[in-house]
Amino acid sequence: MVTSTLPRRVLAALTGVLIIMATCGCGQAKQHSPAAADTGDVAIFTPDDGFTLARDVPLNTWHRLVDALREELDGQGIDGDHVEVHTDSDLDSQNEALQDYVSDRTGDVRGSAEGRSGATTLVLAPAVAHHDLSRYYGDYVTAATSQEDAEALDRMADTLTLAREAGMRVVLLGNAVEGFTPDVQVPLVSARQIGQMQAEQLVSKLRLDSVSRGNPKYVEILVPYVGEEEQSLQFAQEAFAGVWSVLAGYFRSGKVISPSLRVTAATGEDDWEQVAFPADSAADVDAELRQRLGTPASHTTHVRIDGIISMDDSVAKDVCDTLSDLKYTGSAADINPSISIGDVVGSITGRQDVHKQQVPDPTRAPAVPDESSRDGSSSQWPIVTGFGAYISNMPDIVNGKQWMTGLVDMDANAHAVADVCVRLNAGTSLEVEYLEQADNTAQGAVHVPLTAVSAGNLKETLIDPGYVTLADAGL
Repeated sequence: MVTSTLPRRVLAALTGVLIIMATCGCGQAKQHSPAAADTGDVAIFTPDDGFTLARDVPLNTWHRLVDALREELDGQGIDGDHVEVHTDSDLDSQNEALQDYVSDRTGDVRGSAEGRSGATTLVLAPAVAHHDLSRYYGDYVTAATSQEDAEALDRMADTLTLAREAGMRVVLLGNAVEGFTPDVQVPLVSARQIGQMQAEQLVSKLRLDSVSRGNPKYVEILVPYVGEEEQSLQFAQEAFAGVWSVLAGYFRSGKVISPSLRVTAATGEDDWEQVAFPADSAADVDAELRQRLGTPASHTTHVRIDGIISMDDSVAKDVCDTLSDLKYTGSAADINPSISIGDVVGSITGRQDVHKQQVPDPTRAPAVPDESSRDGSSSQWPIVTGFGAYISNMPDIVNGKQWMTGLVDMDANAHAVADVCVRLNAGTSLEVEYLEQADNTAQGAVHVPLTAVSAGNLKETLIDPGYVTLADAGL
C-alpha cells in the first residue's frame, strides 16, 4: 500500500507544478499581449540633475518631472515595461545613449509598418550646460547654448532624423534642437516668462490699474546675474524684457516710479543693464538694495518702496533679510489685503478663510507724509516676488515677507506629455486644448501656464500635491 501510494503523491505534485507553470505562462502571455503592446514604447532622455535634498534649491528638477511622467504614462496605459529612462550629465553622454537606443530599436520600428504595436516616442530634454541658471531657477529653463553645445546638438539632430526615418516620434522638452523639427515641443519655461509672471503678480497685488499719477507706487526691479557667462547675461536681458513688457506702460503713465530712477518713462527693453547686477553672494544683494534705496549700511532710513521684483528666490530671501535689517515692518498681506496672515495659516491648517475688505488707495498722496503712511518716508513692508519655490523660502511665503514665488507645474506638464505620447504612438489626433500651433521649430507645442504661489494658495499648489510639507512651511 505504501509503495503504491507514493507514485500517486508524486504524480499529484507534478500535476500541481504543471498547473502553476501553465498559470504563470498565461499571466505572462496576458501581460505582453498584442493589445497591451498597442500602446507602444516611450524612451525618456533627460539631464542628470544631481538629486539633492537641500532646502535652498528650486523644486523644478528633472527627477521630479520624470517620476510624474512615468506615473502618468502608467495611468494612461503605457506600463513600466514599455518605458525606458536615461539620464546623462552632458550632451556628449546623452548623444551616445540616444544613438545606442535608436540603433538598437531601428530594426524593430521599421518592421512594425503593418501595425502600431512597435510605435515608439522619444521624449528628450537636451542636456545643455545651464551653468548657474538651473541652480537658481530650476532645471527646466531654456538657455542660450555654447559653441561646444551647438556642435553636440548638430549631432543630436542627425540622430533624431534617423529615428524619425525609422518611424519614431519625438517630443522635445526645454531647449529646441536646431536643424530638427520634433512632433511636439514643450518649452516649459523661459527667462521672459519668469519676468513677465512676477510683473503680472505685482500689478495684481498693487492694483496698478487703479493707481493715479497723484499717488504712484514705488517699484524696484532687481535683475541678478552670476559671473560673466554669456548664458547668464542673456538670461538677465530676457528676464528684464519680460518684466518690462508688463510694467513699461505703468512707468510711462507715471503710475509707477523707481526710487533709484534706474528705470524711467524713457527706459526701453534694451536698457536691462540699468537694473542688472552681479549677485554672487547675499552681500552683493544687500549692497545693491541699500544703494537703490539710498540707505548705506550705517543708516536705517525708510524710503518708500511698494514692490521689489527679485527674479529668483535666492535674491528674494536676501532682499527680505535686508528689509528686516532696515526695520521695515508689517508684511505684504497688509497691502490691499484680501486675507490676513492669520487667515492664511488657518486655511493651510484646515480652518476657514476670513476675507477682508479691500480699501482703495486715495487718488492723491497725503500732503504731509509720516511713518505710518505709505508715501514719502514709509516703513511699510513691500511686495517681494521671486521664482523657484525653494523650501527654505516657504516660511517667508507663509508670513507674507515674500509675497509670491513661482514654478513650472510638473504634474500638469507630465499629464500633457503622457497624453501626447499615447496619441503619437496610437497615431490619433493631437487636437487637444493644451497643444497650440507652434513656430517652425515644431509641429505643435504644449504650453502649460506657470504656477504663481502665494500664502493664499500655498496649500492647494504645493502642500496638497506633496511638493512641500506643513513642516517645510514652518507650520
